[in-house]
Amino acid sequence: MKLLEAFLNISNELTGMFSQERTARRATRLLLSNLLCLGRHWLTRMLCATNRDQCDWSADYRLFSRSPWKTQNLFEPAVQRTLGYLDKNEVICIAGDETKIKRAGRKVKRARWMRDPLSPPFQVNFIKGIRIIQFAVILPLHRIAGVTARSIPVLFEPVESLVKPKKKASQEEKAAYEKAKRKNTMCDQSVEHMLTLRKAFDAAGALTRIILFTLDGGFCNRKVFKAMLDRCLVLARCRKDAKLCFVANDPAHPQKKYADEKFTPESVRKDESIAYKSGKFFIGGKYRKIRYKEVPNVLWQRGAGERPLRLIVLAPIPYHLSPNSKANYREPAYLLTDANDMDILKLIQAYVDRWEIEVNHRDEKQHLGVGDPQVWNDASVDRFPAFIVASYSFLLLASLEAYGAKRTDEYLRPPKWQRRRTRPSCLDLLALLRKEAIENPELLKRADLSFDPAKACLKAAA
Repeated sequence: MKLLEAFLNISNELTGMFSQERTARRATRLLLSNLLCLGRHWLTRMLCATNRDQCDWSADYRLFSRSPWKTQNLFEPAVQRTLGYLDKNEVICIAGDETKIKRAGRKVKRARWMRDPLSPPFQVNFIKGIRIIQFAVILPLHRIAGVTARSIPVLFEPVESLVKPKKKASQEEKAAYEKAKRKNTMCDQSVEHMLTLRKAFDAAGALTRIILFTLDGGFCNRKVFKAMLDRCLVLARCRKDAKLCFVANDPAHPQKKYADEKFTPESVRKDESIAYKSGKFFIGGKYRKIRYKEVPNVLWQRGAGERPLRLIVLAPIPYHLSPNSKANYREPAYLLTDANDMDILKLIQAYVDRWEIEVNHRDEKQHLGVGDPQVWNDASVDRFPAFIVASYSFLLLASLEAYGAKRTDEYLRPPKWQRRRTRPSCLDLLALLRKEAIENPELLKRADLSFDPAKACLKAAA
């Protein structure tokens, strides 16, 4: 099976979510056009890349502004197919993170001024854009094919932000805004999305499977750990100065819940009485040794209340900038989880694999232009980025079905200055997809498309 054929097979599974068959065909056509597009990923560029620039374009815009379909339904094929790469009794690991995409313009109501995450430490810069919550299923390809894990996006939703009242607003309006803002945080919305994913995997046949959400430090708070998540566990990176304790066993005060003696993750790392253990974990293409400490049955009074947690401390990993340089050390990591019965080696490997969602962010912004579409309709502003991410998710799954997890000879030969990669990158997949689109025009006819690379380059430069 070719990559293009596998991609079309996955895209065709979306037919049932649209009210009309012609709308489904248009969506399939645009999913593929987004990947074949060169340059900026505007909707007009997508139409030009597939020789539809002399056709009426209004229906393509109405697909995002008026057609009655839900964004989460786009990822149903991805949810269903990711289960095929996991053992039946294995925990489903889902990485979560928030990112920002730049969107300016007064007509984009969703856009807000935010802190630029790429600001230097000595100067805080600001960007106008949209905050996004993304969740991706982690496929443990290191156990299947001996390559780095791959994360498949299954949710991509904007963060709802309230409109701040003006300076001349009444005190009642300002108080109501502050109260509503506390109940509508990014973590509150993330919990709702976690419940949505739980329902999606239940519908896909994973009723008895446990979901482990591996999250960054921004999610390590009471909103997440105190949430009622059925058949879900949380593994999050915590602050080094979080105040932890054990259960109070004071016979004189039987109602006392928390011990008076507090400790922090940083103090556990420096405590020599708690010995380090070591294990091997797949990082950067091979198994590497990581030292860790474990403290079970800890309580985080401000964050999780009476729920028992598990503290994991990862020692700094030495690395060399050059073969002859001295060893440097990365920062240690502190993890909190309510997965008290799960194997600690699997927990640490799950957190190590969480890095793949950062690779998703890079691919979506640099290679697929998730922030490029110039649309101003409120529904289109929310739907179009998710539509692009869905095409990226289908591309990753299609590569696994067509050629497996490793980089085979079917992919274009990399430049001589690049070291040999064992896993294909996003650019490898895009290059191969365009190559197959040129060599197999009969497959493109299934999506009512034609692709001429020479014309696509000329139109992209116009």
